[in-house]
Amino acid sequence: MRPVVVLGDALLDVDVEGRTERMCPDAPVPVLDVTTEHARPGGAGLAAVLAAAELPVLLVTALAEDADGARLRALLEPMLRLVAGPARGGTVLKTRLRADGASLLRVDHGTGHPAPGFGAAVGPALADALTSAAAVLVSDYGRGVAADPTARSALLEAVARGIPVVWDPHPRGPAPVPGVTVATPNLGEARAALEADETVPAAELAAALALRWDCSAVAVTLGDRGAVLAGRDGGHVDVPTQRVTGGDPCGAGDAFAGRVAALLAQDAGLHGAVRGAVAAARAFVAAGGAAALRFQRAA
Repeated sequence: MRPVVVLGDALLDVDVEGRTERMCPDAPVPVLDVTTEHARPGGAGLAAVLAAAELPVLLVTALAEDADGARLRALLEPMLRLVAGPARGGTVLKTRLRADGASLLRVDHGTGHPAPGFGAAVGPALADALTSAAAVLVSDYGRGVAADPTARSALLEAVARGIPVVWDPHPRGPAPVPGVTVATPNLGEARAALEADETVPAAELAAALALRWDCSAVAVTLGDRGAVLAGRDGGHVDVPTQRVTGGDPCGAGDAFAGRVAALLAQDAGLHGAVRGAVAAARAFVAAGGAAALRFQRAA
């Protein structure tokens, strides 16, 4: 079976769970009595492991040589093939403090930018993987992997060969390379990219971005309202969904983009891939989102 290639910024996410039954004596804030901690891949790492549940996946990313980077590597390697170039600024660690199923606070560390030599380190393996890839997902978290010149050159070659390319953009990241199959911004990202206000319909945003980014199509995700898919000609398809009561939306965008890539790899067609991805994202949120996932380090 041909692999899905995921390229982007992998992060380490940690949920610290506990109880809040008392207040701090020296400040008007609750005390979190920690009961457990769960670590998982985040960013492109989460998108990759979700796709790897049904297809072989190669993840191309930047990893720092630090304790958090080693922890992230140990979570990823049992589930997929990992090609990691050097990173600077420390592994991106996002820690959510949670009680009773709700987040109280998030603490972020690290910047995780590709270091000099990143392109040379990953370029040969990326080029080789793209010769047999069934689909490509660019999972951009604005840290620089999607902006690397070597990576972008390889992606342009993949587009030229007709490989389906899904681009999940980030406000701090670059525009997609021309010709990708579909870009998947959320509504806020689409508005920000076009500097549009809330009166502009999502279908118009999607069509305008397809023209600006030279994509075959853009699927703007709308949270619990599903998604809208539009091409450069302005024609669009609404893909509604049912509202989820409760659940955790953390990671829903990764679930959506990863599912689009996986379905395109299985020749589902773009409309079918977006419909399937909307259903997958809803199921992901209803099941508890990223907070419900459990990963074990390699022995």
